[in-house]
Amino acid sequence: MSKPEISINMKKVLLGVLTLFICSQGIAQEPEFVANEVLVQFNEGYNPDTLTQELASIPIVSSKLVSRPMNIWLLELAPSVTENNAVNELYKVNQVLEAQKNHKITSRAIEPDDPLFGNQWQYKQASDGDIDADEAWEITTGGTTMNGDVIVAAPLDDGIELTHEDFGDNLWVNEAEIPGNGIDDDNNNYVDDYLGWSIVSNSDNISGGSHGTPVAGIIGAKGNNGIGVSGVNWDVKLMVIKNNFNTNEAAVIEAYSYALEARIRYNDTNGAEGAFVVSTNASWGIDFGDPADAPLWCMLYDTMGENGILSCGATINGNFDVDVVGDLPTACPSEYLITVTNMDISDTKVTNAGYGAETIDLGAHGAGAYNTQNGNGYGGFGGTSGATPHVTGAIALLYSAPCQDLAELAMSDPARAARIVRDFIFSGVDPNPSLEGITTTEGRLNLNNSLVELMNNCENLSVSSIEAPLPFVLYPNPTEGVLTIEHNANQKIQELTIYTLDGRLIKAFTDITSNTIHLDTLSKGAYILNVTFEDHPEIQYNQMIIKE
Repeated sequence: MSKPEISINMKKVLLGVLTLFICSQGIAQEPEFVANEVLVQFNEGYNPDTLTQELASIPIVSSKLVSRPMNIWLLELAPSVTENNAVNELYKVNQVLEAQKNHKITSRAIEPDDPLFGNQWQYKQASDGDIDADEAWEITTGGTTMNGDVIVAAPLDDGIELTHEDFGDNLWVNEAEIPGNGIDDDNNNYVDDYLGWSIVSNSDNISGGSHGTPVAGIIGAKGNNGIGVSGVNWDVKLMVIKNNFNTNEAAVIEAYSYALEARIRYNDTNGAEGAFVVSTNASWGIDFGDPADAPLWCMLYDTMGENGILSCGATINGNFDVDVVGDLPTACPSEYLITVTNMDISDTKVTNAGYGAETIDLGAHGAGAYNTQNGNGYGGFGGTSGATPHVTGAIALLYSAPCQDLAELAMSDPARAARIVRDFIFSGVDPNPSLEGITTTEGRLNLNNSLVELMNNCENLSVSSIEAPLPFVLYPNPTEGVLTIEHNANQKIQELTIYTLDGRLIKAFTDITSNTIHLDTLSKGAYILNVTFEDHPEIQYNQMIIKE
C-alpha cells in the first residue's frame, strides 16, 4: 500500500469536462483557437515525419517542436481537414499521447481601478491589511539558498524595459552564452540566449514590457538600492521569457519549456549548468477555458513541478465562479499550479475577479499595487495580473530562507521541496472574509506568516524526516477526525504527538492500544504528526496531516 501524497490544496480536484455556462451573465462561450493548427504530444523518439508515413489522412503543411522535454509539436494542417477531425485521427496512432486544438491566449491586464499610490501599501499599511513584507524581510530579502543556489523566477510576458533604472543586476543572464556570436555556446539548443528568450523572435530580444515591466517589478525590482521601489525580493534573478501573451497555446508551451529545460539541466548537472528556476508567472490566460480541451498545457505544470518549479496563474478578471465556467490556466488541476485572485487596498476581493472554492487558491493585492512601469517610471498596476506576481515572488523568497534542510531538499528532491514551499504559502495566508468559501485556502497571501512557519518547521523538512520514505501509511489524509496508521511490518505505535507547524505541542497520545487515532478535538488546519514504533523507539517520524 503506497503512502498517500500530502497536499494542503486537497480541495483542488480533477475537473474533467467543465460545463461552460455563465449564470446570469450571458451565453456559453468557446475559447478561440488557431485555425488549421493542432498540438500533439508523441512518445519519445517519435516525430511528425514518421507520422506522415503512417497517417496519410492528415495533410501536414509544416511542423514545429514547441517543447523538447515533453516532445510536443505544433502541426499546421491543410485547410481540407478540420481541427476536430485531425484530433480524432491522431488519437488512432499508438505513438500519440495527447492531441488538441491550439487555443489563443489573451492578456489579463486591466486599467487600475484605484488611485495611484506614492508608496507600496501592499507591503505595509496602518490597517495591517497587507502581506507583512517588512516583517518577512527581517528573515530574508531573497537572492540565494543556503547552499548558494542563485534563485531564479521566470515571468512569461510581453518582455521588459531593459533600461529601467530599478532592476539592476536582478535581470538574469545566461553567463554560459557569448552574446551575439551566432553560436549555441552552452549547447542548450538556443542560440545567443544571453538575456533570456523571446519565442516571438527566436532570439534574446526581450525588450518591451508595458505589461511585463510591472509584473517583473513586483517579483523582483531591486530593493534597498536607493532607487524607485522594491519587489517582493530585494535580490532575485528574473529570467524574462517574452511570449507576447495575445498569442496561442503552442507559444505558451514553448515559452514555459525554456524555463523547464533550464531547471532540468541545473538538476542534472548538480548546478553546474542551466538555472535554478523555482517559479514562473502567467498573468494571462483563456477566459472560460476548459482544461479538458488543453491537456498538454495543464500537464506541463506537473512536469515543471516534478523538476522543482511552481507556477502561478492569474485567474479571470471578472466576477465568475471558475469552478463553474472554467478558465485556463487556473482551472488546471495540477498540484504545482498556484492560482490567484485580486485584492484591493481595503483587503477585499475585487468584484471583477474570479473565484472558485475548488480551483482558486488564494488572494493577493493587485488593484492599484504600486510598482515599476515602462518609461523608467512607477505607478499603480492592476487586475489579477498584478496580484499573481506577488505570489510568484513569495515562492522565490521562501527558497532564500535560512533553512539548510530546504536548500538540501531543493536539489535532492525538487518536487517535494516545491510542494513544501507551496504548502507554507497556503498555510501562511491571512484568513479573509471576502475569500471565505470561494477559494481553497480562504485567505490572502502573507509573506511573513509563510516564512515564520517554514523556519519554525525547518528541522522537520530534512530528507530523513518529514519527506523521507516512511515505514507506514496513514489515511485518510485529509481527515475529518479519525486517522489510521498502518506500519509496513505491523509494528505497534510507541508514542504519538501532534504539533502545529510552528512547533507548538497540541496533543500527546499515551497508552496507545490501537492504530486508529481520534482527532475530533483538533481545529481545521495543517499539523505535524510525530510517531515512534516499538521496533525502533529511538527513531522519530514526522508526517504532515490535514484536519478538515
